[in-house]
Formats: sequence, C-alpha cells, structure tokens
Amino acid sequence: MITVKSNAEKYQMDITNGTATVKGDIPVANGGGGQYMSPTQMLASSLGMCLNVTTRFILEKRNIAYKEITTKVDVEDVVGESTIFKYSVDIDAVISEEDKAKYIKMAFAGCHVHKLLEQKLVFKPM
Repeated sequence: MITVKSNAEKYQMDITNGTATVKGDIPVANGGGGQYMSPTQMLASSLGMCLNVTTRFILEKRNIAYKEITTKVDVEDVVGESTIFKYSVDIDAVISEEDKAKYIKMAFAGCHVHKLLEQKLVFKPM
C-alpha cells in the first residue's frame, strides 16, 4: 500500500510504501513548486521502471550481458479521450538490432504495469 501525506511546502507531499519514501509535487503552472515528480510523472515512472526491470529479467534469463538499460516514458495527458503513453527502451548490449527489438517487444508484453494499465480500471474506496 502507498501512503501519501501532505507536508509544509505548498502542494508537496511525502509518498511511502512503509520502507522507502520519495517526495512529490505538482508543476509550477498548477501552483506547485515543481521540485519533485508530479503525479502524472509518477505514473509514467511506474511503467518505465517495469519496462526496465522486465527487459533486464529477459536478458539475464538468456545470459545476455548488457551495460545499461534506459527506459523513457512520457504521458500525453488527454482527459476524455485516450491517454497516450509514449515509451522507448534502449539496450546497451552487444546484440543485433533485430534481437533488441524482439526483447523490447517481449518486455512490453511481460510488463505487469503495462498489463494493469491496459485493463479496465475500477476505483473503490478502502
């Protein structure tokens, strides 16, 4: 479970899972300080983290050495229509571009957050 508590700075918040804590904020354009990730950026980071670790799992399972995996995610925040997640995965490894594309496709299909976001969402009070 995630707990979010407001703090003294205008619209800043502390976000914790009980073990780790990060700070959140909203953009300056919305009245915040813009110092930390916004809620939409946090959502994008969840997909980016999942794609990153899923790619690593796939490569490690196949004993493919890599230097670094870099994922990028951007959300086109369109309310009332489709919300578009743009993503990229860069695999820094000595493998063919064809193999990279195959592993990225596998990572996208296997990413748990992607699966959650693709489903119909239902919101219930706790």
